[in-house]
Amino acid sequence: MALLGLELSDAGILVAGDNPARLLIVDGQEQESPGFAIPEKERLLVGKPASDKAHLFPLQVINRFWDQLNTEPLKQKNRHTQNHAEIAYAHLSHVWEIVKQYGDEMIIAVPNFFSKEQLGLILGMAQELSIPVKGFVSLPIAASSYHAYPNAMLLHLDIHLHRFEIIHLHQGEYLTAKNSLTFQEIGLEQLYRSWVETIAEEFVHATRFDPLHQAATEQELYNRLSAALDIFKHQSSFLFEISHGKHRYRITLLRDVLFQKSEKIYDEICQFIEKMRDDHGKNNFLTVLQTTHRVACLPGLKDKLLEIENCKIIGLEPGAGALGVLKLRDQLTDGHLGNGASFFTSRPWQQAESKTSRVISYKTSDTIRASHLLYGDVAYPISEKPLIIGCEHYPVEKGIYVQAKSSDVSKKHCTVQRKNDSIILTDYSSQGTFVDDRQIDGSDRLALGQVIRLGTSQETIRIIACIEADET
Repeated sequence: MALLGLELSDAGILVAGDNPARLLIVDGQEQESPGFAIPEKERLLVGKPASDKAHLFPLQVINRFWDQLNTEPLKQKNRHTQNHAEIAYAHLSHVWEIVKQYGDEMIIAVPNFFSKEQLGLILGMAQELSIPVKGFVSLPIAASSYHAYPNAMLLHLDIHLHRFEIIHLHQGEYLTAKNSLTFQEIGLEQLYRSWVETIAEEFVHATRFDPLHQAATEQELYNRLSAALDIFKHQSSFLFEISHGKHRYRITLLRDVLFQKSEKIYDEICQFIEKMRDDHGKNNFLTVLQTTHRVACLPGLKDKLLEIENCKIIGLEPGAGALGVLKLRDQLTDGHLGNGASFFTSRPWQQAESKTSRVISYKTSDTIRASHLLYGDVAYPISEKPLIIGCEHYPVEKGIYVQAKSSDVSKKHCTVQRKNDSIILTDYSSQGTFVDDRQIDGSDRLALGQVIRLGTSQETIRIIACIEADET
């Protein structure tokens, strides 16, 4: 039986599967299928094709059908659907047709705000589409890493199209989603709109050209915004160009310009995190914030969060919920999926904590020193010269050639080198580098036994020690 993990968010549905496990293409060439729909004459356009036309036909676009999943009649009538549930059905069908070749069982990771009635609607859709859904799991539970944080307060931060979520995860024998805060109307749709308007203002001030004057250039701003946010993860400005007719217009777009536009919202989020800490008597304890890849794209938010005292940020990999389902199969179901569809709101946790403790004890041992990177069957020595890791061929003594698509792994993805008594990894990629499922921001110190994962691929490299003959 091949299991698929589906991460449900109106910002983008993601599906993980195959062997080895990876994020699958779900919409055109994309790994995310956003919750957009546009009724056309002959059909209902959904997902990425609808998102790419959303601002060409602003009066027809529908993008709240997952957030407000119900069977109430639509105020906005169209010939194809009568309610949000029917639109969600069409979107789910669109994704299933693409991924069903990879699996014959599915578990769906759902946001914390979904009600039992909404889960029932999703299960009904799945049955109509012959999708073999075997269960649901809370998205924060599925997405969480395998590292326990004793005595710390663990919070999960996620953002969807129309809301922002903060979920308190209780660490005991089981990891359990406790109380949560949901900020409606603080979502990607609202932030994107404010940022596009800000970018348009920058063009008007610098060139007198208004991209919002024409629907086509307005749509282009939206289509290019995700790429701009990715750039801002690594640099503070870049040259933004846009064409209109025979003319090309350009501005230098600053990350701070977008940050200033959303700073008040970020302040509000930080205030609620502090209130949640205070309510649980955890103000003087470490607070670990695990952020989804959707939250990580918000320019300047990480810097704001780090202003909170005693705060640590753990960046989750893209599709952590979908990939987490596959890792948790045995924990959630004892390896046997029954005929019913269960809803899992917790998972074993103390076991993960004890394993982590043993690994850390081994890593920090003074008697064994990390010396090599193991990729496949080959161990590469770590020296004071940076060892380049990426999808471009380098001489063996200079780098590790990773056999993955360039869209998943950069040519020069990261480097590893020894500096004094430390081993330092430096990330140069646009796709991200993860150590033990934690995204690296710039550079970080590595330890024996840790695992490096590159971008959106499932390519991994382990830090190992080679024992000399006279040490045995």
